[in-house]
Amino acid sequence: MVAGDRPDEGSLFPAAVRRAAADSFRRRLRADDSPLITNAEATAQVLHQAESVLDDVEAVGRGEPPTGELAARLSEEIGTSRAFRGVHPMASVSAASVMFEVLLPVVLERLHARDAGEPVLLRATTVLHRSIMRRFGMGAVAYATFLRGKVNGSHREERARIARELHDRVAHSVGTAIQDLELYSVYADRDPPRARMRIDTAGVALSEALDTVRQLAQELRDSVAEVGGLGTALSDYVATRVPSSIRVSMSVAGMDRVPPEVTEELYIVLREAIRNVVLHAKASTLTVDVSTAGGDVHATVRDDGQGFDVTAAQSTRGGIGLSSMRERVELLDGTLSIVAERDGGTSIAIVVPHPERHA
Repeated sequence: MVAGDRPDEGSLFPAAVRRAAADSFRRRLRADDSPLITNAEATAQVLHQAESVLDDVEAVGRGEPPTGELAARLSEEIGTSRAFRGVHPMASVSAASVMFEVLLPVVLERLHARDAGEPVLLRATTVLHRSIMRRFGMGAVAYATFLRGKVNGSHREERARIARELHDRVAHSVGTAIQDLELYSVYADRDPPRARMRIDTAGVALSEALDTVRQLAQELRDSVAEVGGLGTALSDYVATRVPSSIRVSMSVAGMDRVPPEVTEELYIVLREAIRNVVLHAKASTLTVDVSTAGGDVHATVRDDGQGFDVTAAQSTRGGIGLSSMRERVELLDGTLSIVAERDGGTSIAIVVPHPERHA
């Protein structure tokens, strides 16, 4: 908390009191190993919130309304930034509880010093509690709004990818077949062998289009749970999308108690990783391992292909789906790391913590 240019004369919470409260709040957060104390911006935000809460108590004591628009802007900023950095909401809940525990004695002590009666003490306590919870609520809404936008963005990217496949592969193959059939009509009477070749080419193009439609239908299938679990879903995908020239080793174990929302998102991420291997890696082997340890999910996708420049790929929006993969994992409070070497293959490691870890 920073007192700034606020005059101390007549103030319920002069600068020295605010600094002492800030120090106590900071020590409590550090003792609780709060993620809000490990980042300078997050620390400044939460201390600013505490400063604003004391302003509310002081304003109501003077018969003025509590801070409104400024508190809303700050809370929205905090909620969005915490979602962006992947700070779990339970960290905010814990910080709000600590804030109340730290500021309540400060408020009561200052009011006792002014011989405030029980009604005033009760009102100040109520204002303190409501002020903290109001800010927490606004921050939670901003947090959820940010994540909802990320989810919608991921869904839009997925729909755009399928649309590109339909346009680039299916439409192209069908267009080629139509052109060959038109040429068949031209050559049917005067050059039967050439006409037959056009029919054969059209058949190949239509077969390719049908395979692509089937593959996309496989991706748009029922949920992972409805097809028998993550292992079955991945096996089905590998069977339809990975060519026989790539040797596949896959192991999926311990996923029975993993929540469906985790397995669904994890399937999409692993599917994209496998797809990248098929399309870009020029690999001869592919290994997929998924397991649980302590309730956390650990997944790896490795290949022996040509590798790529990870930094360059991540700097390109939508580059081989890495941004979407990372965002989906972060929405699960997990981490995704990539190690790739030129001509040395690529390894993608994913860790998703157990949902109850933050409770």
